[in-house]
Order: sequence, then C-alpha cells, then structure tokens
Amino acid sequence: MNKTFDVYTLDNKYRKDIQGVRAIGAILVLVFHIWFQKVSGGVDVFFVVSGFLMTGMLLRQYARDGNIKPFHFWGGIIKRVAPSAYVVLLTTFILSYFFVPPVYWVATIHEFIFSAGHLENLLLIRREVDYLQIGDPASPFQQYWALSIQVQFYAFLPLLIGPLLYISNKMKSLIPLMLGVSIVFFISFVYSLVSTNFTPNTAYFNPLGRVWEFLAGALVAIFIPYIKLNKKTASIISFLGIFILFSIGIAFPSDWNFPGYVALFPVVSAAFIIISGNESEKRTLVNRLLSNRYLVMLGAMSFTIYLWHWPILVFFQHYYETTNLGVVKGMTIVVLGVLLAIITTWLIEKPFRKIPKSRVWISYIAGFSFFIPSVTLGLGAKYYIENLHDVKVDFKRSAFEGDEISIQDDASNLNYWYVTAISNDLGETMDRDNGCATVITESKISSCDFGDTSSGIVVALVGGSHIGQWEPFFSSLGNEYGFKVVSIIKNSCSLGYEIVEGNDTCKLWNENIVDYLSDLSPDLVITNSTRSNRPRENRLVVGNPVEFVPSGHVEKWKEISALGIPVMGIRDNPWFESDPSYCVWKNRHEASLCARPIEEVLLSVNPADAYVGEIPLFISIDFTELICVEGLCPAYFDERLMWSDTHHLTRNYLEYITPSLKASLEHQTSIFQVFNNYGESN
Repeated sequence: MNKTFDVYTLDNKYRKDIQGVRAIGAILVLVFHIWFQKVSGGVDVFFVVSGFLMTGMLLRQYARDGNIKPFHFWGGIIKRVAPSAYVVLLTTFILSYFFVPPVYWVATIHEFIFSAGHLENLLLIRREVDYLQIGDPASPFQQYWALSIQVQFYAFLPLLIGPLLYISNKMKSLIPLMLGVSIVFFISFVYSLVSTNFTPNTAYFNPLGRVWEFLAGALVAIFIPYIKLNKKTASIISFLGIFILFSIGIAFPSDWNFPGYVALFPVVSAAFIIISGNESEKRTLVNRLLSNRYLVMLGAMSFTIYLWHWPILVFFQHYYETTNLGVVKGMTIVVLGVLLAIITTWLIEKPFRKIPKSRVWISYIAGFSFFIPSVTLGLGAKYYIENLHDVKVDFKRSAFEGDEISIQDDASNLNYWYVTAISNDLGETMDRDNGCATVITESKISSCDFGDTSSGIVVALVGGSHIGQWEPFFSSLGNEYGFKVVSIIKNSCSLGYEIVEGNDTCKLWNENIVDYLSDLSPDLVITNSTRSNRPRENRLVVGNPVEFVPSGHVEKWKEISALGIPVMGIRDNPWFESDPSYCVWKNRHEASLCARPIEEVLLSVNPADAYVGEIPLFISIDFTELICVEGLCPAYFDERLMWSDTHHLTRNYLEYITPSLKASLEHQTSIFQVFNNYGESN
C-alpha cells in the first residue's frame, strides 16, 4: 500500500462540535416543524454531516486496510440505524390506530410499508406530496423520507468511493478521487436546480437531487486534511456558518422551493462549521459552544429525536384538530420527543451497538429481524383493509333521481371500513396504477378509453383531475348512448391553465393538446369551465374571486372550436378547508357542520355562461344543484360520503346521482340525444 492515503490516518479525533451541529439541526427541525410549518435546513445539515462522517470512515479504512469492505460498512449502518428506526416505526403504526382517523388509514398503511423498506421518499414522489403543506395533518411516517434517502446514499457511497479509491491508489494520486466525487456532486446539483424549478414537490424527495448534499460532506472529508486556516479565518467562517444556519428558517420565505439553490445555504453553513473546527489548537468560540456537553448529548441522539418528534406532532394535530398547536402543546411535543429518544438510545440503540465488528452477520440478522415483521405486518394490514373491506356497502337506496340534494345531519350509519377506503373511491381514470392520467412530473399526453369502446363516436374528457373525476358518469352515459369516452387527463393541470405555478410540464402538455385533439378528431370535448380557488393561504391566483374563468381556458376553447369540435365546459366544484369525510366521521350526528357555505367557494352565477354564444360550439354545464343546496355544499348525503378528499367527488356518490345528473344534463343540452340518434341511424 502506497502512502497516498496516509493523510487520512493522521488525525482521527472525535469531533464533539460535529455532534453539536447535529443538535442544532435537530432543534431547528423541531422548532420550524412544530410552530412554523416550514423547512428549516436542519435535515440538510444531517445530510452533510452524514456524508462527511461516512466518507471519512471509508477513507481511514482504505488507508489502514487497503480496501473498504462494503459488507462491513453496511452492517455497521444496519446496527446503528435499524433498531431505533424500526422501534419508532412499529410504535407509530400501533398508535396510529388510536390517533389517525380511518379516512387516512389506507395512505398511512402504504407509507408504513414503504418506510419499512426505506423507500418512503419514492412513495412521496409518486404521490406528488407538497411537504409541510398548510392544511390537513400529514402522515405520521412522512419523516422517514429523510432516513430513506440516507439509507439509499449509504448503499451508493461504497460503490462510488471504492472504484475511485482503487484508481487513485494505482495512480498514486488523490486526483481521481477528488475529481470523481466532484463530478457526481456537480451533476446532482445541476439536476437539483432543474428538477426543483420544474417539479418542486417531487424534487424535494428525489435522491438524485439530494445526493450532492451528502457529497458536499464527502468532499469536505476528502479535502479537509489539506485545508489550513489561521484562527481568525476559522473564527470568521464558523460564525458565518452558524449565522447562516439560524437565518434560513427565519429569513427565507416559506414559498421558496427546496432543495435547489436554496439548499446551498444550510449545506455551506454545515461545511463551514466542520472545516473551522478541524484543528483543535485553533478551535473557535463557535466550535467550543457546539462542544457543550448537553449539545453533544443531544447531537448523539439527534436523528432519533427527529424520528420521534414527527409522529407525536401529527398525533397532537389529529387529537386537537388543528395544525396550530401553540407554545405549551409544542413544548410538550419537544419534551416527549427528547424523552423517547433518550429511552430508545439507552434501551435499544446501545445494546445493538455492542455487536462486535468481526461478527457483522449478526447485524444483518438483527436488521432482518426488524424488517421482515414490519413489512409482513404492513402488507397484512393493507390486504385486510383493501380486500376484505372495500368501498362497496349495502345502501338502502341504489339511485337518486331528485332535482336537488338536501342537507342531512344523521350519518350514524357510516361503516368504518367504508370511511377507511374513501380516499380510493375514484374512477378508473384517476387510479394511479393504470396510467390513464399524466402525472405532475411528465408532459407526455396519456389517454384511456371507456364507455362503448367500439363506437365511432368519440367524447374526450380533457383537463385535470377535476374533469377526470366525472369519468364514471360519462362512461355510464357512453354505454347508454353508444359513444366512446377518451380520458386525456394531466394531474395538477387544466386545459389552458397552469394550476400549480411554475409547472412547466403543464405548459408543455397544453402546448401539444390541441394538435392531439386535432388528430383524435372527437365529436365533443368535455372540460372544466371555471376554477374555484383553494380555501388556503396560498390561493391559486392572489386577488381572484372565489370562482373565475381562466383566460387560458377561453383561448383553448376558441382553438378547439375552430377545429369544428364542440366544447362542453363543466362548472368546477368547491374546495374544502379540511377533509370533509373526516369531519363527517367526527360529527356523525351533526354532519351538516361539515358543509361549506357556497358563497365562500362559488359565485352566485356561473361565470362561464357569459361565453355561450360568444365562442362558437361552446356549451356551459352546471351540476351545482347536485353538489350544493340551501346555500351550503355538504359532505354527506343519503348514507354516502360525497368527497374522497378536499376537492374530488367520490365515484360512489357520482354513481348514486347518475340518474339526476343525466336528467340535468339533458335539460341543459341535447347533444347526447343527437349522438344517440346518430348511433341508431348507423
């Protein structure tokens, strides 16, 4: 073995100040999650520190032994991470039965399974979750996205470092190592910038856009033996590091997207603090403060605190039915999180850390002993809920044929399992597994056929999920009247309108949609005609009324009409401030409490009606009388929950009111009767 790597064996002291940095990261996470519901940069600090420590470990091992022993490296990770991670996971799963409402159970079980497999971040990408979105409580397992990314990085790190160390050893130079890690760092950082700009919700959880943060710590570990600072310079950068770190959560607006360039601030601050404290004889005031015994103790169990605080926070939010918990409840969460972390560290983590390094196979057995029961439990619960107790319930009435619905209070007959499965009560075109709808991260136009698929008459459902939800009704109509329904849906998008600001995939989808329709040549296009604003602080368009007709809608209507294709615009449905089905479950004897005043969500007159006659072949349709009544938009009617979430109607409800929807539609337009007559004549 040549002496190229001797520089990494010269200084292997325990860095108390790094534990202090981790403690600060944990404190920031707790404070900003509990009281401000915004990103603090604390998790990014964890990532940098992890990259620094793990890379340093591999470098010292290679310098000492001439290889990095990935099997032993991963075994060490398992015995340090698995025990506490799975204890928190299983405890959270059990407590969720008592604290998490049934309406959230399907999603909760899915997240439990993916968290057990350290894939929670990938599930959140698939669901396009807006992390820390103000509103309903999040999943009690959502914090496992960070641990999942860490585990994925640990699996990747030896595969990256190992070959580079081998090449560097052969060349007797550290340049291949430095250059190789730097290239991967740069690629990941650029990817993070691009993905954060185009798809910020999914970029947050994407390991490809996060690996640069770990590699920033890795680069510090690689270069730090060559960085020599005088005490004044070390003091300056240590102060800058701690100042930037504390400023992130306070000064940065909550609508700034992570990670992207914003993550540079916590990453650089962590790197500054690590570099400034490398030489013990030049320790700065900041490094001495971070080496405080209490901060060091807190830092040693910082990630366990992180894992515990989140489910406690979510349980409190469910129990008190608010995301604004105040000082006392917030401090209670902090105390409970720290106490549980102390207990977990002493009773669970420390005994497993005593496993000898020479018996690495014991670590793997221990890891599997946690993993297999967790996944088995999750899959069993998933099967039990989704297969034994699905959304089909024996209702007293099978169809509603009235002109309007009514406000009802008595929902005491609600079936627990019906409520549990309500989030999945959507039409086939909205089912993520069949690929009918284009997801938020893609711009490719996708379609699926429903109704009478053999018919030559084609009706296209075009737009976002608010038009896709109507597929069960129009499919039923297609089977009756003899036309094919082609669903062309783009999630978090709308025909001619960018629902999520900065969603470039929506722009690309809209740029191509008219040409697609021209090639398809449908006999009718059905889309949304209005947008109702979100009842949240981050409204869709600041200053707009509760309901409006986007100018982009109008432009697309004109383009499609110019092709000789009629356009039917369906008025948008209301949004709720919180999950209305959960509200009904809580208020089963007074379900009317869950109704939303119509003036808060819709205008008194359908604004799309103004375009009838102005735009050739445009038809305005309004089903509001079957969604709202007596000045209220209820959440429950005739034994049925009306909403699968805060803004999508359930398939069950739409099927129930299909006769009334059909009568209302035939009263407002005769176009489907024309289709029927055309089909019969051919």
